[in-house]
Amino acid sequence: MRATLMRWVGLLLATIFVVTACTPTLPTDGDVGTAEAPAESRRDSGVVVEPPETGASPEDIIQGFLQAGARPDDDHEVAREYLTEEFSETWDPWTQTLVYTEGNMSVDAAGDEVYNVQLTMDARVDTDGIMARPDEPTSQTFEVEEVDGEWRISSAPDGKILDSGAFNSAYDEFTLYFYDPQERFAVPDVRWLINLSGQSTELTDLLLRGPAPWLAPGVISAFDEGDSLGTPAVPVSDGIATVDLEPSVTAGASDREIALMHNQLSMALHQLTLVREVRLTVGGAEVEIPELPEGQALQIETRPRALERQIGIQGDELVWQRNTDTSRVAGMPDLSDIEPRFPAVSTEAEGEVIAVMSGDLDALYHVRADSDEPELLVESENMPRPSMDNFGWTWTVTTNDEGDPTVRAFNYQDEDASSVAVTADFIQGREVTSLRISQDGTRAALILDDAGVRSLYIASVQRDGATGVPWGLEQHQRLHHDQDEVELEEVRWSDNDEVLVWKPYDPDEDEIETRRMQRINVSGAADPPSEGLTAVLNVSVGEDRPIYFEQAGSGVHQIVGDRGMSQDEIDDDVRDLSYSG
Repeated sequence: MRATLMRWVGLLLATIFVVTACTPTLPTDGDVGTAEAPAESRRDSGVVVEPPETGASPEDIIQGFLQAGARPDDDHEVAREYLTEEFSETWDPWTQTLVYTEGNMSVDAAGDEVYNVQLTMDARVDTDGIMARPDEPTSQTFEVEEVDGEWRISSAPDGKILDSGAFNSAYDEFTLYFYDPQERFAVPDVRWLINLSGQSTELTDLLLRGPAPWLAPGVISAFDEGDSLGTPAVPVSDGIATVDLEPSVTAGASDREIALMHNQLSMALHQLTLVREVRLTVGGAEVEIPELPEGQALQIETRPRALERQIGIQGDELVWQRNTDTSRVAGMPDLSDIEPRFPAVSTEAEGEVIAVMSGDLDALYHVRADSDEPELLVESENMPRPSMDNFGWTWTVTTNDEGDPTVRAFNYQDEDASSVAVTADFIQGREVTSLRISQDGTRAALILDDAGVRSLYIASVQRDGATGVPWGLEQHQRLHHDQDEVELEEVRWSDNDEVLVWKPYDPDEDEIETRRMQRINVSGAADPPSEGLTAVLNVSVGEDRPIYFEQAGSGVHQIVGDRGMSQDEIDDDVRDLSYSG
């Protein structure tokens, strides 16, 4: 397996068939062969734009130019009509796209024939289709001059500025997939591509370049840095996408490495409606996709799920909760002395070992089936609720006497193994109120409190490829939530590419008030906040599982749909429910 480190470069490639997006599927079987590329076909982006009007003011010209940027056909032919002939030859619309909410932009005079476009960016998409959510004001300078009595733009930043509606019409969302270091999971990497012909080539090219910079330290690719296509396009004919690779890409590759390449390309290209099969060629010659021997076949999960049953507390006992059925966890020691709170389990070691906190929330334990007593792991103030990954580690954050936080991981497979301190420089000087590891083990979701200001981060988990031992949370990205509607304290993975955030009700400190939750995609996109809920003590959500919440005075409920909720017949004294993770 060959790890990939990449640096982004930008160049949109033209290809020769029309493709549209759909839900990704796994590869289908088929005979290997070659296909002739069909004649080039134009795809209508569906956005209506207008050329400059006679006598338009400089402000109108700039506004019209920005609107015309949503029509990328023929290299933004309409948008270039707003530019002077000289500037039209140098303006590069492909470097980036800034996105703002409609109405949240103004064009203001800043001098003689100079104008500033003021906006607050909701998003920025770079040349690799990677979206960031800066949520910050910016000012872009435009210059105009008269050409034959009509105003035209003579200078402007490269790239485009689109309102969110135009952006959604002009771009499609896709997901590339990379692998965790042990090749057990497919890790999503969301990209945004202009919805023109050529997406089969663009997706392949982006996959070869590698993962987004923030994700790269925690994942690997079947392709090496510098791997490239042997032909300038990936044609699609009769449902078959033919990917021709440079000979160096497959030279010396093992059968498993070839299979991993094909699988990675198939996960990307099967998102296109017209692609039902992916074929590999080198120099036009077919590459046979090997059938791996029994026991070595790829077993890679694309959508890992949390356990169906939840772990919880009833009295001082650990219990399983599956729908409305509550049952004791067998073989557990007496935990009454520690008054257990906030248990955690892993999908990998379902119930063999459970992490719990003490009633005072200042000690963390492992509890093993058929053991005599709980195993103390660490004592510390301000620890978040524990998280257990599928690689043998229980995660928390400890704080020393000076208030400095340290991410700690404890081996739950080997009780004699030492804990590890996980490097995470970006948390220094802040309090970690919540930390949760994704099912694939490659990403950590954290909520950090910086002098009362709370923010949500997704960080890449760096591990030893052979052992799975974590050692760093390095690259990270900050995700934005609705600050006016949603308070932050806890985060959970609700899908492989999505988290849920909320702040629990504290009966010792808070007045009873309405609180909202919000789903946020790792790409930065966010659902509207939920309907308000009062006195919510705990929320249990896991990848691809229903949401349950515990409400002071009325027990555990399940959220049904976007607004409704129903109370299952769950024992009133069950609390602190949690899915695996």
